[in-house]
Amino acid sequence: MTKRSPPPPVEAPFNFRDYAQVRLYKNLIAGKTYCVSFWVVKTESYCYAHNKIGAYLDDGSINSAVDSAGKEITSVIPQIYTNTIIKDTMNWTKIEGSFVAKGNESVITIGNFFPNSALDTTSTDCTPGGLPQYSYYLFDDVSVVPIDAKANAGVDRWVELGKTIQIGPVEDSTARGMDCKWYYKGSLIDSGNVITVNASSIKYAVDTYVVVQNVCGNITRDTMLLRTVGLGMSSSPSERAGERLYSLSPNPSTDYLSIQGAALGSIMALYDMQGRVLKSEELQSSTPQIDMRLLPRGNYLLRIISPAGEVGTAKVLKE
Repeated sequence: MTKRSPPPPVEAPFNFRDYAQVRLYKNLIAGKTYCVSFWVVKTESYCYAHNKIGAYLDDGSINSAVDSAGKEITSVIPQIYTNTIIKDTMNWTKIEGSFVAKGNESVITIGNFFPNSALDTTSTDCTPGGLPQYSYYLFDDVSVVPIDAKANAGVDRWVELGKTIQIGPVEDSTARGMDCKWYYKGSLIDSGNVITVNASSIKYAVDTYVVVQNVCGNITRDTMLLRTVGLGMSSSPSERAGERLYSLSPNPSTDYLSIQGAALGSIMALYDMQGRVLKSEELQSSTPQIDMRLLPRGNYLLRIISPAGEVGTAKVLKE
């Protein structure tokens, strides 16, 4: 978040106001319901606390209401605000609500948009030498998302023994403030849109992670699989021998890649070079094929684990 004015100095006017503002990644869609959430904490050096902290979304016209630093903005009504006095200086408090977009919203502004007469206030403990006539808050994890947004655990991935990896929608940086909680074997292990986990201590183990997302009370879940592989992907003698378990043709491929010699019931997984699982299934045919037509040109890794536990790994080129 960018600050539009610095914290008030001691000699600032009594009604000095400060706002935080940032542009959205894209304009909201008219008629669609969005969930707005952010976290707030009061700073210790300011001795005053109040309610009505909120968020106002528009096309940036709100900036015309400010002609000098510290001026209050009370000409608009924020779509989201809290009636609770925020006085906690140790723990972050979540402010959340939903609204129906008009379609011109491209900017979110956070602060206090109500006149002093409409506020509930209280004095709080503050650090020695603090400013008794002001309150000042910090904001974090701001998000504006469709209320029907679904949980996204990301694509299935693999990780080498002894290493860590990020899971979740790693490539999506637009919603890192989402309220997501991750579970492993039924236990809560972390929170956030993207988290870091360790490889299993067992080679070829497949671990299941579940993410539960809360968007203004709309709860959705998603699951991803994390496979632990050997160091170097094919460094062990058993894996190198496993490469003789099957053959591929044509390789390079432009459309369909045929697999010959793989046992029925084998588990096949196709990875990109970043370790993301693009396709994973149990082989039910003696001559299975992989559709390569929609994949970009480049190198891929095909791994097949037979019912007996033998592993075959081969590089695949899409032309």
